[in-house]
Amino acid sequence: MVVFPLISTVISLLCAWVIGRDAMRRPRPDKVIWAIAFLMFALAAGADAAGRELGWTSWLARLYYATGPALVVMFLAIGELYLISPARMKRFGVGLTVIASTFWISLVLGALIDESRLAADGWDAIERGGFMTVTTIVLNTVSTLIIVGGTGYSIWKFRRLGIMRNRMIGCSWILVGTLFVAAGGSLTRLGHYEYLYIAMSIGIAMIFYGVLCTRRPDVPAAADRVSTSDLVPRPGAALPEIEAVPHPDPTEPAMGWISSLLWQPADDVSKTCEEWSVPVHATPAFSRDEARRAWGFRQVLPEDSQTRFDALPVPVRRQLVTLYREVLLWPGDDLPGDGAVAGDDLVDQSEALLPSGTNGHLDDAVVAGKSAK
Repeated sequence: MVVFPLISTVISLLCAWVIGRDAMRRPRPDKVIWAIAFLMFALAAGADAAGRELGWTSWLARLYYATGPALVVMFLAIGELYLISPARMKRFGVGLTVIASTFWISLVLGALIDESRLAADGWDAIERGGFMTVTTIVLNTVSTLIIVGGTGYSIWKFRRLGIMRNRMIGCSWILVGTLFVAAGGSLTRLGHYEYLYIAMSIGIAMIFYGVLCTRRPDVPAAADRVSTSDLVPRPGAALPEIEAVPHPDPTEPAMGWISSLLWQPADDVSKTCEEWSVPVHATPAFSRDEARRAWGFRQVLPEDSQTRFDALPVPVRRQLVTLYREVLLWPGDDLPGDGAVAGDDLVDQSEALLPSGTNGHLDDAVVAGKSAK
């Protein structure tokens, strides 16, 4: 009964260390929240192991109950909400976390402890009452639904788009691990405390493995990889001809990679662009030429990716357009729309921006301008 809490403690500390290191390198609210969650899980499991081996005290019982039964799952759910709805959580996330944590800890600190039962029953000697029990169930149920729903949606999205396979696999492990942890808590409420940390250990190990999977880079398929021998001609050989592609195919590797970036948080997208030599310019509005280029780029994105592109801040959208046009495209593959154009040329190039095979409608103002001319 001591071994499994210790296993859970070690795995939780490893998970907190991995996520915390990522958060220090690329600070993001969801990573910080998840690192804190796994630290709390380690505290809860450590307190349980210490109480069983060294004897329970009132502060050990309160430490376990303050961190384990509700706060861990709640913090994991808040981290998931930061991934699902970063804009709203940026406004309300900190306040929600502080209020919910303070409320729960005050309940634990205010609860009475039956000292006569403490040595034999440990944290179960805390007199929880109906309100505290209902609060625990509600927090755990809602938090578990958020985690399962969020990771399940991510798995479905990655699979449907055929992108980010390692992240999809990692989310699958996190989803199953969360269900194992929830099952352990349910067994405790049904009176099978001896199975709690067996399920917890398995679940936390699955979650940790899932986190490691999400950190692995996706290797391009063999058909998408290009050997340097194909790009560098032999001495005396003619340079290979590069076919101009005026309308990039959304399924080609460069556009596929760009589409996968759009499903990441804006900060990560910006930093990836910086890694690929495209720095951020914080001007909050497009110039006229930048707007034309951004619109042309948007038109060749898949429909789902267009919505994600529109939701990004202007500086990040500017980076993506530059990354695609000036780094990823082969010479001759550039999108139409460079420079200032007017009159008939603007209408002709606007028509050329539409992907082949579609019957798009031009902006009324542009059509009106051509008619007037």
